[in-house]
Amino acid sequence: MHKLICFLMITVMLTVTACGTEQTSQKGNSKYESFTEVKEILLKKIYDTRRITFYCGCTFYENKSVRCRVGEGNRARRIEWEHVVPASRFGKTFRSWKKQESLTCRIPSFIRDIFSIKCESLSARENARRESKAYRLMESDMYNLVPAIGLINQERQNYPYGIISGEKRAFGNCDFEVEDKKVEPAPYIRGDIARIYFYMDDAYPGRNLLSDDEERMFRVWEREDPVDKWECERCKKIESFQGNMNIFVRKPCQEQGLW
Repeated sequence: MHKLICFLMITVMLTVTACGTEQTSQKGNSKYESFTEVKEILLKKIYDTRRITFYCGCTFYENKSVRCRVGEGNRARRIEWEHVVPASRFGKTFRSWKKQESLTCRIPSFIRDIFSIKCESLSARENARRESKAYRLMESDMYNLVPAIGLINQERQNYPYGIISGEKRAFGNCDFEVEDKKVEPAPYIRGDIARIYFYMDDAYPGRNLLSDDEERMFRVWEREDPVDKWECERCKKIESFQGNMNIFVRKPCQEQGLW
């Protein structure tokens, strides 16, 4: 009976979660809360007709392996789904973005010992994901996710975009530079990046995702790299699944007859 009571106590404590108070967006993703789920949709439904990595233009396959070579190690041989606007950039605007002990740590130690339950801590990202629906929706917004070679995703980290002097090639033929905590992408995707930032800043107001300097730079990038057929097709596909519009891509696509 004692063990049964203890088990019931654990069950109750583990089902109690903190209720996030952040409001969800009216313009952004309101459908998908699972980052894992949207990665599968992106792989099998959005990028099914054009499996090309974002930064390097390399072919990838449904098993996530990559055809070209940009470096050594496992992450250089497979794709990952990267947030163009880094998760940490919008994540830190949530109160729940903080490292925290898991709910199991609140269980008295003698009960943890009986049932061999570990007390583990959660990262800031894991905690925000657990506590805030608004964060989960923002993290899972497909407009902000692109396929990137794992090594490139690793090197990008959460650095801002910018222009770097010279044309160093640290990743084979990939036109991607990292220096002094800044990332320079290839010219042919700079407009895509700008329009993703404009969308995220507009869809999730109050998160201050754009600095004044970035906005000025992205306005130039937007003009120099207009929408193309694939960017329009990608936007249209995402809209059909996610339900909301990215007007920063949709409108110019319609104006150019690419919608």
